[in-house]
Amino acid sequence: MLLRELIGGDPPYRCRLILRDDPSAFGHRVTGGGRVTEQALTRLADFEEAVAAKVAEGFAETERSLTRRVLVSSDRFWIVALDGDTVRTQFGRILTEWRESSGQNRDKEFRDRDRAVAAYHRAIADKLKEGYEERYARPVLIADVPNAAKKPGKRKSR
Repeated sequence: MLLRELIGGDPPYRCRLILRDDPSAFGHRVTGGGRVTEQALTRLADFEEAVAAKVAEGFAETERSLTRRVLVSSDRFWIVALDGDTVRTQFGRILTEWRESSGQNRDKEFRDRDRAVAAYHRAIADKLKEGYEERYARPVLIADVPNAAKKPGKRKSR
């Protein structure tokens, strides 16, 4: 499953475009206030066209969408995304009735952005070593976030 989360419009709102790569699946549209807030598509060409149309309207992808990577093995999936200083993962068995809420979700918050980015890359490398393969690979752009106050944490004594 492929997902793009975009923000734009006037007033700004969030729109999610979902590709369910099962040809027998049914697409759907969710509207609110006359705007499409979620749309599921079943063909890659239609999905890419819908994303391009939203970008042409001035929408921009969220960081979570830009860093979202889907890795699969023969019967399992693993999805990872970076959201600020949090690494979000979702994993489970591949089922025919897969929904975005399928499987288990885990969020791991880090003390700072650099540690989160390092953990994100390390987790992907570990899954690739385990034999997972990436679905719908694309370049991942990790934007710099302005320096925020560091989270309190234990410091090692010397």
